[in-house]
Amino acid sequence: MRSKISTNQVDEYIDKLSTEKQLLAQAVRQIINQTASHLEECVRWENPCYFFYGPVCYFASSRSGLHFGFFRGKELSDPHKRLVSRNGQLPHIKLRTLEDIDSEYFSDLVRQAVLLNQN
Repeated sequence: MRSKISTNQVDEYIDKLSTEKQLLAQAVRQIINQTASHLEECVRWENPCYFFYGPVCYFASSRSGLHFGFFRGKELSDPHKRLVSRNGQLPHIKLRTLEDIDSEYFSDLVRQAVLLNQN
């Protein structure tokens, strides 16, 4: 039986980040939760992940900031061309400062990703 990991583990993950990365993670988490509050939030593959009929999106600490990624990112419409992927990584957006966060654009990507999993 697969055990569900509590939301507290996402809080613990964020608490272990540097102050700058905590701010980025909290902002991304807020966008995800406001856009699709029905997503299951848990820690999988050592990163906060969001699920709805399968994996939708995640965020992860990187050397220079945070990655905000999508499991089916190659299928998303990305008119701003912010999603990057190399060396087999899942498509993600690199975030280094709060100015890199575009709430409206990120919400649109989350909505698209949820719809992909619904169909």
